Amino acid sequence: MTPVPKKLRLYLTLGQRLFRDSLLFHLLLQEDIDLVGESDTGTETLKRLAAADPSVLIIEENLRDNDGLTIAEQALSLHPTLSILLISETTVSAGRLAIYLDAGIRAVVSKQQAMQELVKTLYYIRNGQVYVGAWQRQDTEASAVARAFDALSGREREVAQLIAHRVCIKDIADQLGVSCKTVHSYKDRIFAKLGFERLPELILFMKRHRNGAAV
Repeated sequence: MTPVPKKLRLYLTLGQRLFRDSLLFHLLLQEDIDLVGESDTGTETLKRLAAADPSVLIIEENLRDNDGLTIAEQALSLHPTLSILLISETTVSAGRLAIYLDAGIRAVVSKQQAMQELVKTLYYIRNGQVYVGAWQRQDTEASAVARAFDALSGREREVAQLIAHRVCIKDIADQLGVSCKTVHSYKDRIFAKLGFERLPELILFMKRHRNGAAV
């Protein structure tokens, strides 16, 4: 007798209800995908994962209570066998992509990616493969960086502002009530996501961004 393949146990963490429903309409047409839970915040996801016991987690990068990468890392520390697909609204640079993959995320795709392709991606990562979507750069470099900054989590933007004001790491840690290691982690992510290599680049960007729009 041919063994019945195990169902893909899916958990969704997406803030926008309309997008979540649209995605589910496509995913639940697949007979071997079983929705075991859904949330619109990272905090709620971490609370529910153990009971839901998913094999795959789809999470978007820009959640209202935290960034998807942080939640993905915490989820993997609790559930190491979990396969995670992260959805990004903005262009992903090579440095930012490297951070995602190093954190254990299996796939990074664009929010504009065709639903059929996203479904295929789920099967790739369920089978242990890594998948990176195709990214089309349509913005100028400056506007792309501005969009990437807007996609940072609230805490990341706060840390970026403090660093740009030349506040030392220890003082930032004390002000935010976190460890210096955590601040360094935020700093590395900010630089990778914005595509910067040196502090003057961040300082100049923050000055121009502040002059051109409210930060």
